[in-house]
Amino acid sequence: MKKNSLVLKEALSIPHVLNNFFFNDKNDYKSITKLINSKKIRYIVTIARGTSDCAALFSSYLFAKYCKLPTYSLPPSIITIEKSKFDFSQALVLLISQSGMGKDLIECEKQVRRMGAKTIVLCNNQNSPMLKNSSFFLDIYAGKEKSIAATKSFLMTITIIIKLIFCSINQKNINDEILKLSEFLIKDEINQWNANQINNKVNYGYIISRGVGLALANEISLKFKELCYELIEPFSSAEVLHGPKSLIEKKFKLFVLQTNDKSGKIVNHNVKDIIKSTNLYYSISSQKTYNKNFYFKPNKKFDILDCIYIMTKFYPWIINYSFSKNLNPDKPRYLSKITQTF
Repeated sequence: MKKNSLVLKEALSIPHVLNNFFFNDKNDYKSITKLINSKKIRYIVTIARGTSDCAALFSSYLFAKYCKLPTYSLPPSIITIEKSKFDFSQALVLLISQSGMGKDLIECEKQVRRMGAKTIVLCNNQNSPMLKNSSFFLDIYAGKEKSIAATKSFLMTITIIIKLIFCSINQKNINDEILKLSEFLIKDEINQWNANQINNKVNYGYIISRGVGLALANEISLKFKELCYELIEPFSSAEVLHGPKSLIEKKFKLFVLQTNDKSGKIVNHNVKDIIKSTNLYYSISSQKTYNKNFYFKPNKKFDILDCIYIMTKFYPWIINYSFSKNLNPDKPRYLSKITQTF
């Protein structure tokens, strides 16, 4: 099954997709950057579903942190079902969709534009109806993704977001660092996380992080549910202390993802006591002292690029972990490539 796995093939292609992106990217970051810095935009709104919504959460953190723009997620149903109206004349609305064919996202793009918003569509499909009248289009450059489970499209979406935001704060050397990272990941392809290192009989637990790591935790949680049928819930290391920690016991999986931004560095301090409550504790960290099997090499210049490294290693791992449970990650039950909710 592994040799013929389409989703595994796509996940393993990520370093090369990232490398090709550097040489082929024709996206117009300059015009969007000019708008962001013009002070005409007062806040950012994100609209997305599923894996794309995890990327939207990632963008929310970065827009607020680096561009000083309040950012919030708008549930599509507020527009498609509730028919709510807003004054979006000072809003930049970011719509993220791998396929670009979901009816609810198409309707949302049309309606928020009518409400005065400037819209950016991040999409992997140049034929999406959303592109016809959107203010801006950012091509994800993931190549056609045939698998039901999105892997390379998520990775490329967060890469595009990183590049856009760092260009807007005039740190254009981020582009060279993306190239260096892609070259390193290609050379490092042989070093994959070990899918046999964790207990595959326990099907519930938490993945805890903070900062941009929480957005990654949401995507990781989604893939555990989608491909492995495990209820691994994402929590902020601050929020888990307010009640959810009561569920943690000896046979309870606890993943802790520590990124190297300011928020991420405090995660281990937050969870130092609760990790003692389980014997199924796994650390995703750049510090080998915690768990060498989920180790990622830290980026000294741009810690945000650690997110790319983590997800590049995670996707093949979760697919191989699914195989270890005798599941077929190419055919996750009940799911289809395009989910219609409207």
